[in-house]
Amino acid sequence: MTGDSGSNLPDDAFRVLSHDLRLAVLDVLESAQDAGSFAADPLAYAELAGQVGERLDGDFTRDSGNFNYHLRTLRDASFIERVDGGYRISQAGVRIVRAIRTGNIADETQFETLPIDEPCPYCGGSSAISLQDDWLFIRCLECPGAFVQDDTLPNGTLAGFEVSPASVRDRDPLEIFAVAFQLGLQVHRSFAAGICPECGATTTTETLETCLEHELNAEQLCEHCGRTTDEFLAVSCDICNRSLMTFPAIVVATDPHVVAVMYERGRDVTDQTWSALSRPPDWPCRYAQRDPVVLEYTIPVPAGEDIRVRLEESLSVTVCNP
Repeated sequence: MTGDSGSNLPDDAFRVLSHDLRLAVLDVLESAQDAGSFAADPLAYAELAGQVGERLDGDFTRDSGNFNYHLRTLRDASFIERVDGGYRISQAGVRIVRAIRTGNIADETQFETLPIDEPCPYCGGSSAISLQDDWLFIRCLECPGAFVQDDTLPNGTLAGFEVSPASVRDRDPLEIFAVAFQLGLQVHRSFAAGICPECGATTTTETLETCLEHELNAEQLCEHCGRTTDEFLAVSCDICNRSLMTFPAIVVATDPHVVAVMYERGRDVTDQTWSALSRPPDWPCRYAQRDPVVLEYTIPVPAGEDIRVRLEESLSVTVCNP
């Protein structure tokens, strides 16, 4: 399950982008990008002013002073640059335009709870999906789910995937789930590699633990660890604060080397249902080391020796007996 938060946002950038003319300049310059080229072709001043004027129903060739002021403001903010042949958008400007076009800045999509033909991996009961505030939640309709300890989540939450407005546009709910599942796999693999999937910065593991005395009470919480599941992983970005809350065994199960070894030893690794990311595999786990934490899993396989895998606090995964 992933989330993000921001702090120390650059006020100057929002000021620069708070004008329709500047946004139109960025949109026109980004549209000059050709899919087969490295960077957008530059636009001459007159051509740029003409295209912006068409979009805003104005004549900026006659109001050159005002137009120049806005170009200079965008240049000072490093959203565009002046090159031979005119003006070209920078990658910072491209990111702004793409965020606006995909709806990542203001759009919000949601749909009502939709039952799906997948049993809850905890109780076998009916489950459903719902979309709220760009989060796709998978919920059990009959049991408390996997995150009873977190009262900020919908009742019965089994998993949550962050989705963008563009990823849900023109797709039905089940198609949205298929997209969210693949995005969820990518997020797991990116964080496991120490790379934030949002901004590419470094990441830090906040929590990596398993409860060796796990026992649930009537409220479906363990008196020893206070959670519903016996293992827990939380990792966050050092810059943008995007985070991932998941199960350590899922990081192991999605590691390419582990997948290859499991395949070689006859274990089916083709599970593409949502349960693959909503409940940790039932593999024996122990602490190989406490500080820093190193967990060791034993993965049963039909052929050959059971696979022993170590997961370090850095989220590096090592197969001990390849």
